[in-house]
Amino acid sequence: YDHYLRGMAGLHQWTRETNEEGRLHFYRAIELDPNFAAAYGMAARCYSQRRSSGWTTDAEEEVAETVRLARRATELGRDNADALSAAGLSLAYIAGEVDEGAVLLERALALNPNLAWAWYFSGWVKVYLGDPEAAISDTARAMRLSPHDIHIFNMQTVVAYAHLLSGRFN
Repeated sequence: YDHYLRGMAGLHQWTRETNEEGRLHFYRAIELDPNFAAAYGMAARCYSQRRSSGWTTDAEEEVAETVRLARRATELGRDNADALSAAGLSLAYIAGEVDEGAVLLERALALNPNLAWAWYFSGWVKVYLGDPEAAISDTARAMRLSPHDIHIFNMQTVVAYAHLLSGRFN
């Protein structure tokens, strides 16, 4: 669990170096506990962060690894909202499996309707699905649940994309 927490710290710092450190901590947590669903999900999330930040080094390999990690998180974490939400975003964003990602996020939110990051991830997936109003609604809920989130700028980005998608430019 210590490696999982260190991985979360790296992920949340959102730098290339800390993302890599976080990813390695998640892999170590998995090595120590091969059934640690959330560690698989967050390792997949590291690859999502890598892609969105332009840090991908081998796209084909990283897509395959993201899918492997997300599927394992889903398999092991049927009752784990953290694992399902990270897997849902990763499959939607990295693998283009948007419908499956949406289903996983719905399950995560049914398990924990107070998980701000699941609402935020759901907002992105609603953008991918072309549903800007749902994206705005989901992301607004994430921001209400975590108004001082260090990554509020990411949540605001979802809202901006949703307004752009809906044709509201003012």
